[in-house]
Amino acid sequence: MGQTKWGISRRDFVLGGVGALTSSLLKADNYPNKPIKLIVPVPPGGGADAVARAYALQMTKWLDQQQIVIDNRAGAAGIIAMEALAQSAPDGYSIIQTNISTVSINPFIYNKLPYDATHDFVPISLTSSDPLILVVNANLQIKNLKELIALAKRKSDGLTYGSLGNGSIQHLCGHVFGSEAGINLLHVAYKGAAPVAVDLLAGQIDMAFSGPGTVAGHIKSGKLIPIAITGNKRAALFPEIPSMAEDGFKKMDFILWNGLLAPAGTPSSIINLLSNATQKASQTPELIKTMTGQNIQAVANSPQDFAALIKREQLRYSQIVKESNIRAD
Repeated sequence: MGQTKWGISRRDFVLGGVGALTSSLLKADNYPNKPIKLIVPVPPGGGADAVARAYALQMTKWLDQQQIVIDNRAGAAGIIAMEALAQSAPDGYSIIQTNISTVSINPFIYNKLPYDATHDFVPISLTSSDPLILVVNANLQIKNLKELIALAKRKSDGLTYGSLGNGSIQHLCGHVFGSEAGINLLHVAYKGAAPVAVDLLAGQIDMAFSGPGTVAGHIKSGKLIPIAITGNKRAALFPEIPSMAEDGFKKMDFILWNGLLAPAGTPSSIINLLSNATQKASQTPELIKTMTGQNIQAVANSPQDFAALIKREQLRYSQIVKESNIRAD
């Protein structure tokens, strides 16, 4: 069977492989008997960090009350954090809250990575799943996609949109939207969600595809106008915002997700225990309240379902990157 550089067509796709799990000599009989380190590839204080901390607090109930310690390893689009996990012992005491960029986009926008997204990790569970919200500065005085597209066509240089950097999901989302809508969009790269919001509020850029946790407060204050959400249906936390599918956009089903991975070779018994703890934590009133307060949807699933999601996302983003020729380096 043929294979790409990143192995997306390999039959042994399941991120580390069943064989690696079953052949491990490590046993889970006494697991866990010490604190577990959860690596988070973003700085403290952001939405993804809040998700990790909410789960870390609740998962201990199903892990013999062992503490889960947050280890923030921000920088380099999550590459630093992913490399750290890839080099960790596969004993269940080091895991990571990954995201769509680190495993499903980075392999295709970087010429070289210090980790193999296909074989270095084993999926545990999703932790969150949200659409992106297309928001504009209120001063543009537009309220829907039709008006936004008309404005972009009237302006000779089109509209500007901000993202979290070249090759980020926000960047790719804007590229696909511009192509499908037949409008010119000028990409402006930033180093984080907060700087994007600052310049959008100041009118330095026209629009952005942003995570709900970043812009919900500005939407409520009226400073930013929500035009639509990505995805094929309206979001439970934002039922008043139409989906882009409602306006006929078939390619805008972008989802911003976070999830847990362990190093390849971690015993399946440990993976299943961690996944079970994650799924149970996602249903606790305390976690739901915390994440709803951040305008983030808690979602958890089985290792098999998470692996299937990652595979679908890798196949999709490999094609988007190929068509757009977007590179991060």
